[in-house]
Amino acid sequence: MGYDLERFVGYVNEGLLCCVCRDVLERPLQAPCEHAYCSACISSWLVHHRSCPEDRLPLDVGSLKPLYRYMRNDLNRLQILCANAGQGCEVVCSLESLHTHEDECEFAFISCSNTGGEYVCYHCGCSLQVERRGLVAHLSECNFRSRECHNGCGHTLLSIDQSQHNCVAELRTEVEMLRAEMLCKVEEVRREMESRLDSQRRHMVQKESQLKNDVEELKGQLSCVMCDMRALLGAERLRRQELAEAELEKRELLELLRDMQPTRSLHPVEQTCRDQHQGALQTSGRELHSEQTRHKQREASLHASSLSLHSAQAINISGPPPSPQLGDGTRKGGTRSLTLDCIKRKSREVTAI
Repeated sequence: MGYDLERFVGYVNEGLLCCVCRDVLERPLQAPCEHAYCSACISSWLVHHRSCPEDRLPLDVGSLKPLYRYMRNDLNRLQILCANAGQGCEVVCSLESLHTHEDECEFAFISCSNTGGEYVCYHCGCSLQVERRGLVAHLSECNFRSRECHNGCGHTLLSIDQSQHNCVAELRTEVEMLRAEMLCKVEEVRREMESRLDSQRRHMVQKESQLKNDVEELKGQLSCVMCDMRALLGAERLRRQELAEAELEKRELLELLRDMQPTRSLHPVEQTCRDQHQGALQTSGRELHSEQTRHKQREASLHASSLSLHSAQAINISGPPPSPQLGDGTRKGGTRSLTLDCIKRKSREVTAI
């Protein structure tokens, strides 16, 4: 709808009137046929019609455009009375500045700002419409204005509730609310702590089971290592015993060699026996040297086996070392004993001759 023609002071051009409502244009739009309308009027018209209301030419919303500039200037220069003229406002202003004036007009009716505070619903607040110039006086007397209790309890009260306010009851209610809220928080914290304790307990049980399994595994590995060490110590005792026997045979052979060096010439038969005896001694010496060499090799292999055992214990891998071949040592010891008996027997024969 447009502006009422009776509110304007002076002459109003016919071209500035709406073709639908016949009032002065408000937010005007223009058709291709150059007829002007209020935006609200032409929108309502085109809902039921598809033609211009003035000349009935086809028309739709998409063909509408703003008013010509010179027509807008003429429209803005029109003088109009304030909408609050009935309340006593005598201001006459241009149509362009009408909205600015009405937003600040002292005779305009506005709603009271007291809505009842935070404890009263919005619809239960003050619904009185007062003039802008009398708003301050109304707020000082409004029954819905809020202020703090004069006894110092800290509550914000409405003017109509001050006579019924009881500070002790209000504070007791507030304390009960805080107590209930605190109990809820304590219960929530207790449940959370119990949940955490259960989780930690399950974690500790799992860790204990894992540690027990690790201890049992280490015990098994330690028993394997002890068995291997016992086997190695037994083999080492056998090797030391064989070495002692070889040293004893060596000393006996050396004593025989010293005893078998005569100062006189020997009979050819004796010389032959002596040569055979010396050959047997040389053969025994070579066997003794080879036996010492094999013993050194065994000591080296024993040392290497000990090192490999320690490394296998570090990486939890244990394996039984190869068992010593006791049969070979027994056969070699028997051969040496037979050779020594033969040498002694030939030595006695030479001495007897």
